[in-house]
Amino acid sequence: MTDNSLILYDKKILNFIEAGDYKHTLWVAEESYVFSKTLFGDTHLETAKTLNNLAGVYDLLQRYDVAETFYLRSVGLKKTIYETSSVELIPTLENLMSLYLYQEKFRKAEKILYDLIEIAENKKAPWIFRKAVYLCQLADLYERQWHTARAADYYHKCAAFVESVMPFDHPNLGRVFANIADHYARVEKYPRAQFYYQRAYSILSKILSKRHSDVKHVIDGMNFIRSYLPDSQTTQGQ
Repeated sequence: MTDNSLILYDKKILNFIEAGDYKHTLWVAEESYVFSKTLFGDTHLETAKTLNNLAGVYDLLQRYDVAETFYLRSVGLKKTIYETSSVELIPTLENLMSLYLYQEKFRKAEKILYDLIEIAENKKAPWIFRKAVYLCQLADLYERQWHTARAADYYHKCAAFVESVMPFDHPNLGRVFANIADHYARVEKYPRAQFYYQRAYSILSKILSKRHSDVKHVIDGMNFIRSYLPDSQTTQGQ
């Protein structure tokens, strides 16, 4: 009964979010937290989850300081229940990291990304595959701070990781190559961008339809940089 009640609370929260009714979303999220705390106490996983949900609502309401407080409380509670490398930490840490990125609190976001990598890399599938996401997010974080060499390094680390755990023609590798190409296009290293767009296309076009958004993105990228490349330009990296 209690589990069903929490599931119903979660459904109500999602319904109000989809309707854009954040005021009632907050009220239901607060009810859910009090319900869980009353039934399970302050040191239970379900209570930590309701804290995470409550933080997410404050995040939507752009009350970021309050959201951060509840995310941190949820993380702290999960750490008292589980070891610090538990996958139960991942959802809340990801939410908190996204909040810090949005606020451009890069040092805090960076620390959480390294914590997430440490958690994911020692786990079995599907959790280990999250490491690729975090490596790309680190690369993006460094690029946003104009640390372009470090950003490129982490994009390539992401590609190397994906190659080590997935087949050579897996679409996720194509997506990482597309991310690398986007990076080189943004920093105006167009020959390298062309090289990685072509590598991405060679993988993605074999698996996905030409109308797929990933394939279209790569084609658009190649079309964008074409005007920056002499007709005789090869695909060798600069």
